[in-house]
Amino acid sequence: MPKVNVLIEVPRTQPQAFAAHAAAVGSLVESEKQGQSLVKDLAGYGLDLVADQAPVPLFQEKTVFAEAAAGGFAAFASPETNPDTAADSLVVSCEVDPARLADLSSRKDVRVWPSSELTLLGIEQEEEEFDLADSAGGVDCRPFRPAVTIGTLRRLLGVRAVWRDGFRGQNIVVGIIDEGVDGTVYPVVGGFSRPNARRPGTAPITSHGSMCAADVLVAAPAAKLHDYPFLGVPNSGGALQMFQAVLDQRRRDGTPHLTNNSYGFVGIPPRESFPNHEIHDINHPLHRKIREVVASGAPAFFAAGNCGENCPSGRCLPSGIGPGRSIHGSNSLAEVVTIAAVNSRHERIGYSSQGPGMFEPRKPDLAAYSHFFGNLGPGRPAGGDASSFDNGTSAATPVAAGVAALLMSAIRGLTPAELKEALIAGAIDLGVPGQDDHTGFGVVNAAATYMILKEGRWASGLTRVRAAAWA
Repeated sequence: MPKVNVLIEVPRTQPQAFAAHAAAVGSLVESEKQGQSLVKDLAGYGLDLVADQAPVPLFQEKTVFAEAAAGGFAAFASPETNPDTAADSLVVSCEVDPARLADLSSRKDVRVWPSSELTLLGIEQEEEEFDLADSAGGVDCRPFRPAVTIGTLRRLLGVRAVWRDGFRGQNIVVGIIDEGVDGTVYPVVGGFSRPNARRPGTAPITSHGSMCAADVLVAAPAAKLHDYPFLGVPNSGGALQMFQAVLDQRRRDGTPHLTNNSYGFVGIPPRESFPNHEIHDINHPLHRKIREVVASGAPAFFAAGNCGENCPSGRCLPSGIGPGRSIHGSNSLAEVVTIAAVNSRHERIGYSSQGPGMFEPRKPDLAAYSHFFGNLGPGRPAGGDASSFDNGTSAATPVAAGVAALLMSAIRGLTPAELKEALIAGAIDLGVPGQDDHTGFGVVNAAATYMILKEGRWASGLTRVRAAAWA
């Protein structure tokens, strides 16, 4: 029977944790040395270290959430390098024989977490794996309505109202946590790399990450990108590595300023069999690391998922389809901004996952546009014809992240909570008034949110743009 991937958390104080992690990332020998030190007392369980994943530090909440002046991670928003700090525990990626997993998990001196497979949230364009429902009743399913141009999206988003004041996303760096970005086409200026692995910016133009890069630039064409590829490890251990890399970079110079995350899980394992699965346990190391990154001042945008009840992706398992079952894991954390998908007519695209979220019930937070010619399609960098278009909540999420980058360029110093509240206040509300399980508080709108921020009205929540008023 093949071994399974796990994350082993070892309680250990590690001074200068960022420096130690950087040393492990820079050297496979040092990474193995640190990993072996952490699991040396676990001989006999048949553990194999995952060679390309360095041990990741986790920090005490009192350190992470302290005021910036007191050394909290909010200080990482500064462009100046912040002091190193001590970790409270370390997480090492391993493979273990399934027959020994129960014994290993029963130990009191370590904690064993799953490292589950994640799925990139694009849709299948060449496989008929959707319900063949016609578009009706405010829902767009196969055959989908025609895709639209970037120009149409920019008009709908109202970005030119911000551009006219001289802001186009300049001086903002967006982290693309994905499978990699083509840096010959899109402005990759940094990211995560380690020896013998893919360098930032070297993915093909047809990659999922390249699509996300293109979609960020719809609203923020002057933004720069950091590329955080999963490096062939599309599981929560790989994502944990990427978020630690983001935190490392933010401690050094305050970038990236926000992250885009267009991936997630496509089913729900039974709680009784997997009680500490990422979907069920909010204290999983990946979720804790994401909270550390958001606490450092970097908003995290997550795709709601493509398992909506009307026409779910063929990748979705029945356990994860429909209301209350399709927004889960990190995508349902209260701290992140969870994005649903609508088309250019403000119809929810039928595969867009529906709340309530499994951690935070009031999900999704917002919706953004999908089904447009961005990276894919006639005349676009990746090419294709009218049947090839940027799609999924995978595309909607970087559209929203691009609007956020545009606003952060114009209104400097926004915290993640302030940005989220402002986006909600300026959203085009669809369906029932207020938040709903299909499109959240409504569709992101750069023009309305920018006006609210400029006039200082966002904090009181007095402004709400209704779809009827915008038409």
